[in-house]
Amino acid sequence: MSALRKKLDKLKPHFTEGGRFSKLRSVFEGLESFMYVPDKVTFKGSHIRDSIDLKRTMTVVIIAFDPALLFGAYNVGLQHFKSVGVDASLIKSFWFGFLRMLPLIIVSYVVGLGIEFIAAQIRGHEINEGFLVTGFLFL
Repeated sequence: MSALRKKLDKLKPHFTEGGRFSKLRSVFEGLESFMYVPDKVTFKGSHIRDSIDLKRTMTVVIIAFDPALLFGAYNVGLQHFKSVGVDASLIKSFWFGFLRMLPLIIVSYVVGLGIEFIAAQIRGHEINEGFLVTGFLFL
């Protein structure tokens, strides 16, 4: 991991103010903060401080909606096989449903991540790390 950190540190000046790719700063910072803990912290204000950041919270969200996703995949396959009058096994129903749902899931995450990157670039803001983590964990 230290080789990746060194490579990112070497590339960072190109994405800062005045660098060749300064317009892509938010994309670089989003990817960097996805791989490593961000170096920006709050020192004052009336925040409740906790060890759980947005990335960890979104990881819990991913884990929490996995059972619903798995059951949904099974249910799609089960309903299909019931509608055609076939008595299919649990694995066959799940696999059929998962393959039917996979393109929808991929498209929704790719579009969502794309919109997040474009909006961050236009506004000059940072990329929402939680959404970035959610997309990459699932894909």
